[in-house]
Amino acid sequence: MKQERKMQPSQCIKAFLDFVENARSDYSFNLEAMKNEERITQDYLHKLELEGLNCRERSKLATQLAANRQARRNYKDAVEELEPIIDFFEDPQNKKLIDHMAQLLGQVRKVENYHQRRFYVPKVIPGETIKSDSDPKPLAEVS
Repeated sequence: MKQERKMQPSQCIKAFLDFVENARSDYSFNLEAMKNEERITQDYLHKLELEGLNCRERSKLATQLAANRQARRNYKDAVEELEPIIDFFEDPQNKKLIDHMAQLLGQVRKVENYHQRRFYVPKVIPGETIKSDSDPKPLAEVS
């Protein structure tokens, strides 16, 4: 049975910080796209109102308008889902939490890096390497 590799703590912290950052950029993108679709809606409505279109032209425009409204709905749904997340992390107290988590990420990465490069220098038995059964790397030097 193949054992799945577990995420390191730094990867979990990084994934969360990436989620927060992506939520911000996704929110901005979707908000701007929603506003653009609203402007397009106004263009279609004014075209219907002012251009004296025949039946076929109105039908084409109605199809375009329906697609426009569906696109706007999709962007608006994304904005509504992301807005509580954005509001939460805009709170000054919660902004501090994100800053502390970024510092924590650096500290955890430093420890993980140390663990990956550790070795043990034998004190009494010269020329032998002591390795862990589960880890092919030598053990860390103990002070």
